[in-house]
Amino acid sequence: MTLQEVLNQIPEAAKVKRVPSVVKLAQEGIQVLADQLDEDTSVVIYSNGYVVYQCENRATVFPLHECMDYEYTTAMEKQRIPFTEFADQPWQVRVFMEGKDRLVHNQNNRKEGRTVSVNAYDSEVRWEALSDRGLYDPLRMMEEQDEKREEIEQLYKYLERLTDRQREILILCVVNGKTHEEAARMLGTSRQAITDSLKRSLIRLRKLYGLDEKCGGRNCFCRRES
Repeated sequence: MTLQEVLNQIPEAAKVKRVPSVVKLAQEGIQVLADQLDEDTSVVIYSNGYVVYQCENRATVFPLHECMDYEYTTAMEKQRIPFTEFADQPWQVRVFMEGKDRLVHNQNNRKEGRTVSVNAYDSEVRWEALSDRGLYDPLRMMEEQDEKREEIEQLYKYLERLTDRQREILILCVVNGKTHEEAARMLGTSRQAITDSLKRSLIRLRKLYGLDEKCGGRNCFCRRES
């Protein structure tokens, strides 16, 4: 199939804040097309308009319909190949180019200390190389990354339920490890005010997480003041 035929067949991916993860697509998505360039490089197109491109120990998710004009930079200037040059070519040509460029772009960002992907709709997941015995499961690592991301997103959502002051005190004491007395000096208030604020914040968070007042379980927010 040509690129144009594939684009005509598959609807454009919905514009969302965060694209589906590799694991979510693998578990719930409907594969429409798939191909493998070599033993380390593969691509899968899903019915919802997203593409998973995998190369060695990295994979990236991006919308199929962003495979339009192709831009690249030479030593002298930027060059652009119009979409019309790819439209009648096998779909793999442009899709593999897009996936490779996104992985390279994201890798360069990490080297420069940036965490922004190539655009707002791009998502990349990276797993470590296999262990010395070859027992590490890349899919399991992706699942663990998804779980951690979901936990962090949930925590941020719950933190928004607190006041600005409560969040500030919680971050100082729980995240940055400040004592109640240190936080009080930094914020120009009393130690008791810090303690009371933390108690209210933690009670609120426990209720949001469905934890009882005794604070049991893995998501416990208890912290002792020495």
